[in-house]
Amino acid sequence: MKDNKINKIVTFGVPFIFGVGAGWIVQGRHWDVFLTSYVPALATLVAAFYGARYAFQFQKDKEKEDNKKRNVVNGNSAIFNIMRMTTTLRNIQIQIIDPARDRPVRFLQMQPTLHLINDDIKINIESLYFLLETDDRNLLGELVTEEARYRSALSAINERSRLHIEEVQPLLERAGIVEGGDYSLARIEEALGNRLYITMQEATEQAINHVDNAVVSLQQVADKLRASLKKVYPDETIIGFEITL
Repeated sequence: MKDNKINKIVTFGVPFIFGVGAGWIVQGRHWDVFLTSYVPALATLVAAFYGARYAFQFQKDKEKEDNKKRNVVNGNSAIFNIMRMTTTLRNIQIQIIDPARDRPVRFLQMQPTLHLINDDIKINIESLYFLLETDDRNLLGELVTEEARYRSALSAINERSRLHIEEVQPLLERAGIVEGGDYSLARIEEALGNRLYITMQEATEQAINHVDNAVVSLQQVADKLRASLKKVYPDETIIGFEITL
């Protein structure tokens, strides 16, 4: 807006001053006044025009650079938080799931965990709204889905652990079933009752599936986000990570 106003001033002002000067030259009058008053005014006008234009362009370029830096930082922060989510679930796989994964009674042998807080790692979706202006605008929806998938995995582990600690363990102890003993599935079902026996099996399978699937999908969406950011800002440093399964 400011640049347009100055353009108009120069567009109308310069011809006017030159017109006045030309008229005086033709008439042979006031040449000294033209040189001492109008020429300096013209120089000031032209200098103001180019100075304002340069300042306007400088501010415009600075805002563009600031936006780029902010977007890169926000993008890297999102990838870092996805890495934290993936690492959390990968640790659950290594420490809790994998030791019991191939055991026939894994629904009991998989150890419970302490309550896992599922809201300490978040993806700031609002800070990534600039992706809406790219070809990868649908990526925002995938990021929201993956954050929900991460929380579902933690909730599944928490619920399975609660069942194990609060309901299963007391019943097993009451029936004289101890860790390390050799018991038939029928004996275990008798101790727990059919409802809890089935519920515990289902809760364990759901927890394992939630964690396994989320580890893979979180890695995939992080790779997509990194590729999208590199496409928009090819000269910037975009972080990445890889989880070894």
